[in-house]
Amino acid sequence: MVITDRELGLPGSVRENIHRDFFQSGVLRNYPGDIPADRERARDVIRYDWHGDELSLREHDCVAIDRRGDWSSERREFEQVPLLGHADCASWIHAAISLVPEPRRQPRGTFGVNLFRTHTNVVTRPHQDEEEFIFVYVVDKRGSGAETVLLDVESDAVVLEETLDPGDLLVFEDSRFRHGTTPIIPPVIGTARRDALVCTINFPHTYPLED
Repeated sequence: MVITDRELGLPGSVRENIHRDFFQSGVLRNYPGDIPADRERARDVIRYDWHGDELSLREHDCVAIDRRGDWSSERREFEQVPLLGHADCASWIHAAISLVPEPRRQPRGTFGVNLFRTHTNVVTRPHQDEEEFIFVYVVDKRGSGAETVLLDVESDAVVLEETLDPGDLLVFEDSRFRHGTTPIIPPVIGTARRDALVCTINFPHTYPLED
C-alpha cells in the first residue's frame, strides 16, 4: 500500500526536519563497495516492544547486516546514526511500525532504518531483502524517473509501478514480491537526487533479542 504523510497522521514538517537534519554531509557516508557506487547512506536499528496497544522504542546495539537477500552474502558494518533522540524521527518510526496489522505484529522485534541518497541508479536489480515487511519513504527528490516496481515472486508479473513523490510511503510484505526502482533522470538544471528511508521489520533471527 502507498500512503501519504497526511494519512500517516504526521505534518509535512516532520519530513522536512528529517531531511534537513539527516540528509547532509557528516551524517551520510559513501561506503566502499556499496552498490550503486555513488550511493550515500546512514543506518540505525530500533528495538521495539508492544505492551498491548502501547509501543515502546529504544536504540538497538548493533546495526551490522550479515547478509541482505539474494545480492549480498558478506557481513557489512556501518556507523550507527541514532535516530530516536530526534523527535520527528521518533514520531515517524512510531507511526511506521504501527502500520503493521495487529494480528501480524511481533510482541518485540527490530526495525532497520536505512537513509539512502542516490544520484543515478537506486538499486541494481529487483531483489528481496528476506525480512518481514519493507517500507520505502521518499523524503526529497530532484529529477524524474525512479519508478518503484513490485514483481510477484511466483509469476514475475508486475504488481505495482509507481513513482513515489516526497511524502509517499510504500509498505509491502517482502516474501510476496521482488522490488526494484528505475534510475533517476536528472533535471534540466542541476543533478539528480533521491533521498529516502528504506526500512525493514526484521525477522527475529536477524537481531536476536535476549531481554
